Amino acid sequence: MKMSTLRGVFAAIAFVALAGQLAAQEPAMERIRAALPPDQVQAVEQVLARAREQNLPTEPLLEKALEGVAKHAPPPLIVQALDQLSAQLGEARNLLKNGTPPSSDEVAAVADALRRGVPAKAVSTIHEQARPGEPVALAVHTLADLLDRGVPVGPALDVLKAWSEHGAQADQLRQIPAAVEGMIRRGEMPGEAAAQVASAVRAGQPAGAMGAKGNMPNAGQGKPGMSGRPPVPPGTGPPAGRPQGHPKPPPHGPPPLS
Repeated sequence: MKMSTLRGVFAAIAFVALAGQLAAQEPAMERIRAALPPDQVQAVEQVLARAREQNLPTEPLLEKALEGVAKHAPPPLIVQALDQLSAQLGEARNLLKNGTPPSSDEVAAVADALRRGVPAKAVSTIHEQARPGEPVALAVHTLADLLDRGVPVGPALDVLKAWSEHGAQADQLRQIPAAVEGMIRRGEMPGEAAAQVASAVRAGQPAGAMGAKGNMPNAGQGKPGMSGRPPVPPGTGPPAGRPQGHPKPPPHGPPPLS
C-alpha cells in the first residue's frame, strides 16, 4: 500500500475517532452553552480545541467546566481554571513521554497529582525507574497521598522504590498510604513511618500489616520503632490528617471554583 494511501487511512480513522469524541461530549457542551455567556463559551471551546490539537485529554477540562457551572463560579474564573488545567495536562503528558504514548487516564492522573503539589522531578523519577507494565499513574497518585500525610519527598520515593523492587503489585501500592497514616496516628513522625513501611516491604511483608496495631517493627523487643521513642499517649500525637510541622505544599493547579 502506498504511503499516501496509508496517510489517508490514518487520517480517516482519526477523524472518525474525533467525531465520536465530540458527539459524546456534546451533552456537556450543551450545559456549558446554556450556563455561560457566548463569549465565555467561545473561550471554553478554544481551550478544548487547543487540547485536541496537542493530543491532550479533554474530559478533565469538560469536568472542570461543569464543576464551575454547578458552583455558579464567575465565567472568567472557569476559563482561567481550564487554561491552567490544560497547561498541567500538557506538563503531565511531557513527563510521561518515553516510548509508548501515555493514555488519557494516565495523563489526567498525573496532572491531578501535580495540582496536589507533587514535584515534577518526583514524577520523572517514578516514571524513569518504572519497569514495563508498572502502574505509573497509580504510583504518582500514591506519592501525592503520602505527601498529603506529611511524608517528605525522599522517604516517600523510597517507599515507592521498595514497592517497585518487590513485586510492584497494585493492591500493595494502595495499602501504603493507610499503613503510613496508621503509624503516624500511633506517634511516629511521617518520614520515620514511611521508612518503616519501606523496610517492611523490602522484607516481604504486606504494607497493610504495618498499619495494624501491634505490627510495627521491633514490637515486643523493648523498642517501639525505629524512632527509639516511647509510644505517644492517645491524644498527644499528630492530629488526624496532615501532621504538625509538615504544612501541605500549596497546590499550583486551577483556582478553586467557588
